[in-house]
Amino acid sequence: MDKKFSDFGILYVDDEEKSLKYFEAIFEDIAPIYTASSPEAGFEIFTEHHEKIGLVLSDKKMPNESGLSFLQRVRQVNSNPLRILVTAYADLDVAVDALNSGLLYSYLSKPWDPDDLEHRMIKAMNHFCLSRERDQLISEKAEAFEQLVMADKASSIGILSAGLNHHLRNALTVMRTFYDMLPFQLREELGREPEDSSFWNDYYSEVGSQIDRMTSMLTNLAEGARASRLKVDNGIDLPSVFKKASELVLGQETEIEVEFEVNEPIPKISGDAQKLGQMARFLFQEAKSSLGEEGKIEVRFSNTPAGDVQIIFFDDGQAIPEEQLKHLFDPFFVRSERPEDLGTNMMACYLTTYHHGGSIKARRTRNRRNAIEIVLPLNPKTEERLHRSRQVLSQFAEFDTAADGMGLPA
Repeated sequence: MDKKFSDFGILYVDDEEKSLKYFEAIFEDIAPIYTASSPEAGFEIFTEHHEKIGLVLSDKKMPNESGLSFLQRVRQVNSNPLRILVTAYADLDVAVDALNSGLLYSYLSKPWDPDDLEHRMIKAMNHFCLSRERDQLISEKAEAFEQLVMADKASSIGILSAGLNHHLRNALTVMRTFYDMLPFQLREELGREPEDSSFWNDYYSEVGSQIDRMTSMLTNLAEGARASRLKVDNGIDLPSVFKKASELVLGQETEIEVEFEVNEPIPKISGDAQKLGQMARFLFQEAKSSLGEEGKIEVRFSNTPAGDVQIIFFDDGQAIPEEQLKHLFDPFFVRSERPEDLGTNMMACYLTTYHHGGSIKARRTRNRRNAIEIVLPLNPKTEERLHRSRQVLSQFAEFDTAADGMGLPA
């Protein structure tokens, strides 16, 4: 007979060998069966196979360790498999307390009835499989929402960029013309240098830097608005792109160490080589600004299970505050520690990634390093991913309704 739950097994721990053999002989058609005659052996089995186990049953009274203690250790390794305690009738109060505390999914008294136990295990395995499916859908739902948010943000930034460039570019041209003519006009009017030359020089320099800053911001916004128009090239070697960007941005700055980690063959991708190179340069510029005069940058390349390429960009510079991470790619977000910087460079990275059909996010590592995590498909496929995102959201809504009908907790 085919097993009803062939993907996930059941672990039963009991110090009575006859009980284990009896259990395996009766229930081997329900799911793969793992048995152990001691908590030590059971824990070793669970540690090795926990991703393939959906249900753990344990006798309460065993030498060296109680079933409750064993199940607590099991939960610390992986809390997803459901846990059932097998106990004598006299110990039911202890089992009820453990059930109420969340340690147990259920309990049953010894000696157990085969038909009743089969019914309980099938119900538990159905619950486990449904919970696992829902968790997977929740994860996919989060990714789907992220893709749709990225699409909305990309569209909004494109409209914003076009509007700002149209209205502000001419004004900046007039300001730049006046700025360039001012020294000559001032000397002509006065017939000499200004008395307070240091004031005029400082003020003039500051005005020029602000004009340059606004011009650069508009240029980056315009570039972002054009990010959707990809000139697709084939055979792009991402590690080489990032190494070249490192050389261009950092040059001979020996105080900043750069380490590239490529532990497996990284397939070449298709995409816009110019925009991907610009994104790599912007990331190194961001890290350089964070590091200051010295520090370390690490760029790690790997392949994802879905067949995409993942790039994680680490630096050990000043840690970006947790509350600022989600705003890192907003074009007008001003950081408290770097008020002179706007987010247009990181916005360009965001749009380049999005229009290639990938994703980008900022996070902090456990050792407080800044990390930018990028995933790029081998071929640009923005519309395909958006369609998939909408499908996932629709599928989740249907599943949520079905789960509610089955009593699965939200």
